[in-house]
Amino acid sequence: MKIVSLFPAASEIICQLGLSEQLYGVSHECDYPEIVKEKKCVTSSFIPKTTDQSLIRRLIKEAIEKNIPLYEIDDKKISDIGPDLIITQGLCEVCSITENRLEVKIKKSLFYIGHKTKIISLNGTTFDEICSDIIMIGKAVKAEEKARNLVEKAILKKNKFNINRSSKRILLLEWIDPYFTPGHWIPEQIEMAGFMPCVGIKGKKSYQISYKEIVDLNPDYIGLICCGYNIDQNREFAQKLYMDHMLKNVNAIQKEKVYAFNSNFYFSRPTLRILDGVEQLKSAFLNNNPKYHCKKKLIFVNYRKFVTY
Repeated sequence: MKIVSLFPAASEIICQLGLSEQLYGVSHECDYPEIVKEKKCVTSSFIPKTTDQSLIRRLIKEAIEKNIPLYEIDDKKISDIGPDLIITQGLCEVCSITENRLEVKIKKSLFYIGHKTKIISLNGTTFDEICSDIIMIGKAVKAEEKARNLVEKAILKKNKFNINRSSKRILLLEWIDPYFTPGHWIPEQIEMAGFMPCVGIKGKKSYQISYKEIVDLNPDYIGLICCGYNIDQNREFAQKLYMDHMLKNVNAIQKEKVYAFNSNFYFSRPTLRILDGVEQLKSAFLNNNPKYHCKKKLIFVNYRKFVTY
């Protein structure tokens, strides 16, 4: 079977099922496991890889207003592969190529992928739905038993999390310019870790939140999980949070209870690694793990003066 994955989560799942050799094409965002980087890339995007979130936000807004696609599909590469299966997603137009976008592209393009080619879309927004998507992929690639074994192990791991609840309230931010709440499975990750999400509903989309709302929520801890970024980049965003004078009275800011995580691997993608993200939340907020903790940095101006940010 020849498989083309247009979604990083799908590429990861295919490899987990032991079918990396059947993965013939991937998106430009597919980067885990390492073997997917060796596969033929069949998509591209004009969105730059930058930590300038305001620039990214502006480019996306302009593209949507002008009805310009955020991602391009390489017709010829896919045609040359002649895939039996294409996997995409229906969660987010910004995150990756959606099923609707793929269907429009296929209908408008000159290439012919053949009647045998099947298209499936991942739409899981909760842990249970992610598990269902894995089984769906397993059925499509004739590896249902392996898929069910993966899911069963994940459920056992989930059930081992301590069900004792802490009264500490957590705010995880998926974006900071502007601020966005956690969405989809992320509020569930907070609950699995034994904490209370102070905003966000399991299975629902993230949404923009104001300074005043953050101040009113007054979280005990803040975690930076800006979508698609690694832990070092989110550490940079943590310092921007400390610099925001509008948030200076927030409890988590005053007490320097701000943490950064590799969102790209453990929070942004609907894979079973969200359970690893849960473990990281527990380690950070319960044990104040220095790997994730972001203290306010000091910048020395001269030997007599210094400023904080």
